[in-house]
Amino acid sequence: MLSILKKRQAQQRQQEAPKPQVVDVAKSVAQVLTASSIIADKPWEETQLMLKKDLEYVRTLAGSQEKDPYKEELVNKYRPVVEKLLDTHSNLENLDVIWWFYQWQIDLGKLPEVHDQLREAIDKGLETPQNWKVNGQTGYCDIVFKYSSTAHDQKQEFNRDYLIQAVSDLQQGKLATNAPLKVKMFKLVGDWHYENGEKEQAYAMYELVMKLDPSKGGRKGRLNELKEELGYGDSN
Repeated sequence: MLSILKKRQAQQRQQEAPKPQVVDVAKSVAQVLTASSIIADKPWEETQLMLKKDLEYVRTLAGSQEKDPYKEELVNKYRPVVEKLLDTHSNLENLDVIWWFYQWQIDLGKLPEVHDQLREAIDKGLETPQNWKVNGQTGYCDIVFKYSSTAHDQKQEFNRDYLIQAVSDLQQGKLATNAPLKVKMFKLVGDWHYENGEKEQAYAMYELVMKLDPSKGGRKGRLNELKEELGYGDSN
């Protein structure tokens, strides 16, 4: 009799126990998509105000441990807005949110993932935020140079084509930037050629460096060395 009573009590407890919740994945995905759609469809003034507040909040965070996770959130938050702008605008001037969308990802070490889109956006007139001291083309050149220089110095794997193509675009007039940044870019590409034994290409880069900055270019010795080796005549 006692055993029957205990068995009934156990069955009753099982019936009263809360059932585990079943997550509706489809519903969750739909909610995320709806939220993204709402953000993308906000009036432009609201988007600008929202971006301003988010940027102000980022500046209150301390160090990459706090900033990086929030920047990840911002990338996801503004992605639908940026995708819509890219689809509907052939001229990207005065669209700061697009620059920040790429800048956050670059800060997170994801330049290889966004480089081609950023370069295309630059060709469509994308500029840096209005309070920055450099324009979009110089900002892009600086990003590519720092990425390449840091990886080269630290002997890390990286894509050299970004800087090589930027240098080519500068020479062809497809990009423009200030002379000091040009010197840094030309010098680094020249060093790559020099290290690889590509003497003619190295000479061409070093010659540009010394023309832009005869006193501080820092490659006069190598230029004279290569000029002699290549038989280009008087090194002076």
